Amino acid sequence: MNFSFTPEQQELRETARAFLAAACKPDAVRTAMESKLGYDEKLWSQLASELGWTAVVIPESCGGLGLSWVELVALQEVIGETLAPSPFFASVCLAANAILAAGDAQQQSALLPGIAEGRTRATLAFARESGRWDPNAITATCERSADGYALRGELRHV
Repeated sequence: MNFSFTPEQQELRETARAFLAAACKPDAVRTAMESKLGYDEKLWSQLASELGWTAVVIPESCGGLGLSWVELVALQEVIGETLAPSPFFASVCLAANAILAAGDAQQQSALLPGIAEGRTRATLAFARESGRWDPNAITATCERSADGYALRGELRHV
């Protein structure tokens, strides 16, 4: 069994590595990490609108590219190498995949296009302070606000 990347996947990695080597110099990464947002908004925009990385595993029916986990892994590994300051892991790897795994068709069509386009930054919040994972342990609340939604509560991992 061959576990090597295909030539297309290898090309994706090489393109990503070249782009991120130029965009994620150590000083730029430190500056972004110390900023109010904690990431580089310009880099995030480039990853989404110019490169389409935020759409990799999102189905075409929801505005994505419909590629596989292998392409996502190929990108995420290179993103990790450069410590690219972006919400890619939280939004694409965690949140989008949680929505794909647990969301119904209506939730997917409402939430995934924004992630695919890079308009939506999302994360996955789970496990109470007690470390319990079951639904009965959830005490956080979500309220509509003027700017969208506000999540209130204490969660161990976000």
